[in-house]
Amino acid sequence: MATRTGIEKAALVLFRLPADTAEKVLTELGPPRGDRLRQELEKLRQQEQPPGDLDDIVREFRNLLLQSNDPPPAPTPQQLAAYRPPSDTDLDLPEESSLPALPSDPVRALNVLPPELLATVLQDEQAHTISLVLNALDSEKAGEVLRQLTPEMRRDVSVRLSRLTSSPPELLARVARALVDKARPLAGRRSDASGDARYEKMANMLRCLEKDERMEVLAALEENEPDMAVRIKSLLYQFEDLLRIHDRSMQKLLSEIDSKTLSVALKGANQEISEKVLKNLSKRARETLTEEMEFLGMVPIAQVREAQKALVDLIQRLDQAGELLMEE
Repeated sequence: MATRTGIEKAALVLFRLPADTAEKVLTELGPPRGDRLRQELEKLRQQEQPPGDLDDIVREFRNLLLQSNDPPPAPTPQQLAAYRPPSDTDLDLPEESSLPALPSDPVRALNVLPPELLATVLQDEQAHTISLVLNALDSEKAGEVLRQLTPEMRRDVSVRLSRLTSSPPELLARVARALVDKARPLAGRRSDASGDARYEKMANMLRCLEKDERMEVLAALEENEPDMAVRIKSLLYQFEDLLRIHDRSMQKLLSEIDSKTLSVALKGANQEISEKVLKNLSKRARETLTEEMEFLGMVPIAQVREAQKALVDLIQRLDQAGELLMEE
């Protein structure tokens, strides 16, 4: 089989799909990756005959490509055949590292990493990768790591976990080893030293204050550290705050959000939040919203997050304007 780049292989797989299905995949990928793949596809369509190695590449990608929108590069058949767990020396850490001794198997090594460190390593990864890793951990360790992710990421990862199918052990081993390597330079550092963790901690502290005290602190931050104030305010309000809003205030909030955004947001909500929203709508509005939700069908996670953020932004605006009554 000819040596091909990852983008060429992906284009060959999309070439085998119906045109409308391929376009949906390209749209989900977004620019610039989607645009690059379209260019490769156009080259293939201009050829009189499809490449001779098309079937081999489709077989190579079949399992990995279906499990993630953006999976790690697929190993070649030769790499899979030659795969072996790394030796103990492969995972040796510098003497100054504070990490415990790690098993030679990278997947087992993930269970040895401190949950705080593992959460820090995972914070920039895609939700699918995080769900793949959590699924490989024991339940207690996975729960500790999940708890330390941002609320938005926890929701996304939880949905991914519920839909996760079995993954090739070679893929999991490669992901695990990359994460262990990523953890090396972070060993010995405080996991909460990152900006995101610090901002989230401060937001959680402010949520414990009375509203007047909270607004006073935010005002001081806006005056002295405006960038920090923006970050903290973005974490101070959460989608789950809908449960804390009194009914009369909830009715005011719902009157200022369009039904399309609300229906998409509720696609990712738990039953308690959905019931809280529906009971504060008129009978006609409730029926309309229910019909719209049924008509939507499956909604991409990114759209659900965007709609929920619109609600969170509205909660923040109304609360800071003193127009919401919320349980502290």
